[in-house]
Amino acid sequence: MKRFTIAKPELWKSLLLLTLIVTSIVQTIILWDYHPTYQSVQSETQLTTVDESLQRRANQVVIPVQAVVHDNNAVFASKNTPKQLMRVIRDTFEASEFKPLATKNVPSFYTDINEGLELILPEAYYADTLSYMLPGTYSLSGKIPQRVLIYMDDNAFTIRTIMSDQSIWEGKLTNVGNGDVNSLFLKNSGRTMKRVTYTDERVNYIPVVGPEMNELFAYDVSSIQIDARLDWMRDTFFPGDPNVQEVDSASSIGALTNGVSVAEYDAKLNASRYRNLSRNSTERETALGLDSIVEFVNFHGGWVDESSENQGLSLRFDAITPANKGFETTVFRFHVKGYPVFSQREAFINNDAIDLSTLRVENDGAQVRSITRHHLEIDRLITVGTTQLADAEEVLGTLINSGRFENVTEIRIGYEIEYNEDTSRYVTFSPNWFVREAGRWVPYDKSEDWTERMMYRGLE
Repeated sequence: MKRFTIAKPELWKSLLLLTLIVTSIVQTIILWDYHPTYQSVQSETQLTTVDESLQRRANQVVIPVQAVVHDNNAVFASKNTPKQLMRVIRDTFEASEFKPLATKNVPSFYTDINEGLELILPEAYYADTLSYMLPGTYSLSGKIPQRVLIYMDDNAFTIRTIMSDQSIWEGKLTNVGNGDVNSLFLKNSGRTMKRVTYTDERVNYIPVVGPEMNELFAYDVSSIQIDARLDWMRDTFFPGDPNVQEVDSASSIGALTNGVSVAEYDAKLNASRYRNLSRNSTERETALGLDSIVEFVNFHGGWVDESSENQGLSLRFDAITPANKGFETTVFRFHVKGYPVFSQREAFINNDAIDLSTLRVENDGAQVRSITRHHLEIDRLITVGTTQLADAEEVLGTLINSGRFENVTEIRIGYEIEYNEDTSRYVTFSPNWFVREAGRWVPYDKSEDWTERMMYRGLE
């Protein structure tokens, strides 16, 4: 009995120790295999509190369209904005009998055109872009229009389009509304334009005479404190998520993660990036469209603040980059006073790079995977000088003589932004001609010393 009495406590100790060991192993396995519940874009947006003043609808996001008027052998900039022109077209016409022409080359697109309105569309997101502008009973068979030409033919209005595969389609226009048709052909006689056709058959128009433009200066008045931005990222990207933790970081870097997604902020550049590293969501049956991307931005930081917008700063649709390894990027570019803004790409977190002049939303077709942006806010733009830009022939001559033109796919007038990282946090906007060369935007006269590194995609 004595032995039994002595052995009983030892037995209980052994059982307790065994229970603790088993419990520890089970908890370790659970932790190894644990993943916080993934919330899809749709359910996530329902939880987020947003600033309504920063929201946009898809039809409010400016999509740059170039508009020119043909007058016999000359081409002029239109007096109307593309938005005004599209409204007149939509309120006036219906289209029918669209069909491809036998010809398939760029010169034939302009055959027999004396007076006409031409619209150069951006890289289209929807195959049926034209139907948003022009009602009617027709089908383009999934073709994506790049250029639209409306002109008179035997006292009847005709529409001609050139598609992304360079096929040319033509259709009839029926006047069904009360729009001012004459306003479509109002030209700005002081701005003669030159058509530029690139090696990939892309076309756009540039001013024959380079304009005189203002050099601009502004202070960045946005909050750049790490603690304040971490709170913003927690509310914006992880609303109501109890799994969010702050990641140990450098003095100028802040980062949050919930084990599935990561949000990073660089106070030096005042820029942030959010990455969703989860698998594809099975909740969405259709591919993401521009309206879905706009909604995502609405609920994840919004667009330009009202004060900056009143000063002429805006974010406008820029392009859709081709899918790379299954990921497609929608690019919105800063514009100031209506001109696009371009920047050199600066070192970001982990030696990656960020384009300070864009907001980029990346998706894999089913869900948004990342958003990268600069948080620039300005309350006053100051003119500090003027710059007379070169004429079109000088710009083209520089590109051709240096052997670069064959790699150019677009030419624009815009502003180069330089962001000062001192405590004063100011920016300068310097006007220049810019070319998209081998997929990157650079000043036409600074290709050697204006380096631009490829942006880190975050998921590769």
